[in-house]
Amino acid sequence: MRQATLRTILRTSFASLTFVATGALVAGEGTPPSVTTFGRDVQPILKAHCLKCHGAEVRKGGLDLRTPAAALKGGDNGPAVVARSAGESLILEQVVSGTMPPGKARKLTEAEIATIRSWIDRGAPSDVSSAPTEEAVAPPAPSFWAFRPPKRPTVPANRDKSRVRNAVDAFVLARLETKGIGFSPDADRTTLARRAYLNLWGVPPSPEEVDAFVADPAPDAYERLIDRLLASPRYGERWGRHWLDVAGYADSEGILDADYVRSAAWRYRDYVIRSLNADKPYDRFLQEQIAGDELVDYWTAYRTRETLPPDVVDALVATGFLRCASDTSRPDFVNIKNAPGYYYQTLDDTLKIVASATLGLTLQCARCHTHKYDPITQEEYYRVQAVFMGAYRPGQWVPQVERRLWEATEGQEAEAKAHNAKVQAAVDALRQKVTAVQKEYGERLFQERLAALPEVIREDVRGAFATEPAKQSEVQKYLTGKFQPALRPAAPMLAAELAKTYPDYKTRVASLEGEIRAEEARRRTFPEIRALYDLPGEVKTPILKRGDYRTPGNAVAPGALAALGTPRPFAWTPPAPPARSSGRRLAFASWLTQPDHPLTARVLINRLWLLHFGEGLVATPDNFGTTGTPPSHPELLDWLACELVARGWSLKAMHRLILTSTTYRQSSRIDPATHARAIETDPEDRLLWRQRLRRLEAEPLRDAIVSVSATLNSGMFGPPIAVERTGEGEVVTPAGAAGGRRSLYYLVRRSQPLSFLQALDQPVMETNCTRRSTSTVASQALNLLNSEFLGRQAEALATRALRDEPRDPAPRAFRLALSRSATSTESARLREFVDAQAGRHARAGAGERARPLAMADLCQMLLSSNEFAYVD
Repeated sequence: MRQATLRTILRTSFASLTFVATGALVAGEGTPPSVTTFGRDVQPILKAHCLKCHGAEVRKGGLDLRTPAAALKGGDNGPAVVARSAGESLILEQVVSGTMPPGKARKLTEAEIATIRSWIDRGAPSDVSSAPTEEAVAPPAPSFWAFRPPKRPTVPANRDKSRVRNAVDAFVLARLETKGIGFSPDADRTTLARRAYLNLWGVPPSPEEVDAFVADPAPDAYERLIDRLLASPRYGERWGRHWLDVAGYADSEGILDADYVRSAAWRYRDYVIRSLNADKPYDRFLQEQIAGDELVDYWTAYRTRETLPPDVVDALVATGFLRCASDTSRPDFVNIKNAPGYYYQTLDDTLKIVASATLGLTLQCARCHTHKYDPITQEEYYRVQAVFMGAYRPGQWVPQVERRLWEATEGQEAEAKAHNAKVQAAVDALRQKVTAVQKEYGERLFQERLAALPEVIREDVRGAFATEPAKQSEVQKYLTGKFQPALRPAAPMLAAELAKTYPDYKTRVASLEGEIRAEEARRRTFPEIRALYDLPGEVKTPILKRGDYRTPGNAVAPGALAALGTPRPFAWTPPAPPARSSGRRLAFASWLTQPDHPLTARVLINRLWLLHFGEGLVATPDNFGTTGTPPSHPELLDWLACELVARGWSLKAMHRLILTSTTYRQSSRIDPATHARAIETDPEDRLLWRQRLRRLEAEPLRDAIVSVSATLNSGMFGPPIAVERTGEGEVVTPAGAAGGRRSLYYLVRRSQPLSFLQALDQPVMETNCTRRSTSTVASQALNLLNSEFLGRQAEALATRALRDEPRDPAPRAFRLALSRSATSTESARLREFVDAQAGRHARAGAGERARPLAMADLCQMLLSSNEFAYVD
């Protein structure tokens, strides 16, 4: 009944709040939707689907799709793109029809097609460099900004200092002043509170929290709010999800249909959350994830300590970062001819994750040949691969289920082994007793049932069972076959038969089985650590010709990228025997985290900026190379990178700096009268003359729903919660308290993503995700309208509002969901809607449930609204 009446919701006069396919936020009129760009949005789609046949090496039909200019030029069949006319563009015609990509290649999703259409209709603008010729090479390192160490620039002096709260504002305002633009006004306190909560916690504030902040007269009220949010464990959950994206975290292996669940991957997830909450310095955070075992000298602790110290355990768990790539290897793969192809895929994906997460470079483009655009040689790709070859060895591969350590020292394992041997001996002795009892009563059963047979055949049957099968006559074989089920049942049936006929048998066996369970409980076990660690012995790393493991070339030593102008070059010396670990990864981690590294701090700062403003200072967060987008504020990027190092690589310090700036606090609203020059000069807001409106990602949107509905279970950490598949094929969370956990604690199975999250652009971790995509398609609105999950949460929110304000619950529901009070006009429309819906339910026979059902309808609409889904 609710579903039928809910269909009226999308047609009510309150539709200004409904989350519909256009993506327009009517509640904030004048605010344009996010702008689709080539480098950030379209180029990744083309790389994934098209450039294999229309890129640098192959150009079928003479078509090159690497840049907007090349797409506009087209190939043998004419232009692939007709600016501002998606309907006339050949590329769109081909992907919509499913003709391209050809064959069994994965077709573009509805969201990806919508992204390309949006870009074409905008005029197919270019925000990347034109593709160089095949013979051209990238600029040498000293001449390209991203390959030089950042230098701390002087903070500019602004003409108007009244809005400058810190250095961030000084740099942003300096750019604005060159265009004759200034900052927008600060957002109101209610908007700022909701923005900060959603940014740092991923759930909205309660009305009481908003009221306390709004009423706080202290001049540093906002700064203290930010400090409180950063000090909460909710911060680590929110920002841990961001890092897990770039790490490519999942709880299953992927690739094969089995999609095996990883037994202890969740410990890495918990490590990330705890590290961020503790504000672990970012350089240490990276060092532990790349070389934690070598950083804390695990093997010495393993041999010499009584127990593993907590910092050693943490560092081992941290190397789960290098175990995030799909690994489908099994023990029986040794018999598969092309098994090394699987192994190299895992190794190559690991390199891609490391390079994109920490360096912001497309290192993978140098696997088959020297990089076409950046100064990265193929040899250097394999030098970086050699860093990890001490652990990941295609010629000596350890299947993923066997690649693990235990949270124990050598001494603890030896003691446990000796202890468990005694336990096993006791268990074996008890099982022998069970067997003896079963044999005793089995013989008793045989004799009793034999005695019940007719006397004329009794002795023949006895003789048949007493004769070895190989010596039986045909008659004896017949007799044993006929009477076997009754006289000597098979083991499972025998136990059941004995339990029914002999109560004393059941008592004796139950006593023995109790003793067995007690012995089994005495076994000593240790928690598993899904770590990466070096294998013993030497290993060589060949350059693979054209990236093919079947054509190995010369071997190379471990190394890094020479084009990056690091003050201290990569340095590694093979350790003297009998060292258990090679030290390769620790040398790489040391090179990566040196204070003046050209990319490490810049890439992190850019990611923080992206997640606070919806757009990075560099719009291509995984490509700081020559084909990436140049920074919009290069001096600010370098100042922040230097400031990060100066503040001890503290992420919380950088969050506080950014969030307390005027730049962040600006309103996102557009006033055509006062913003006319800004709109004309910088329509895409690259110069940040206002805050950007952006939609919540899938997980915080779901978390916000369960939070305002008061069904949130705030428990932290632990093994992932299993999800369930309904009869209709939908993947859902379990019922009860487990269904209210935050989204990052549910099982992340690559082949079975949660349906609600998948519809809202949760990425499938094929490798990793350096930037979430945001689509706006009709299926999302339909998902929200028909979702059983959202229906239950709407009912919970309605119950909460009715409990808080039984006489006038509609405005209360509005406040709980959207953090602000409804205007008098909105309140009137809310009440009108509830009254009208209650009438419909009453006429449908709902009786006393009519009003609660009407409130649930209103709450589902509020939870589906743009104002709920977007960060203002």
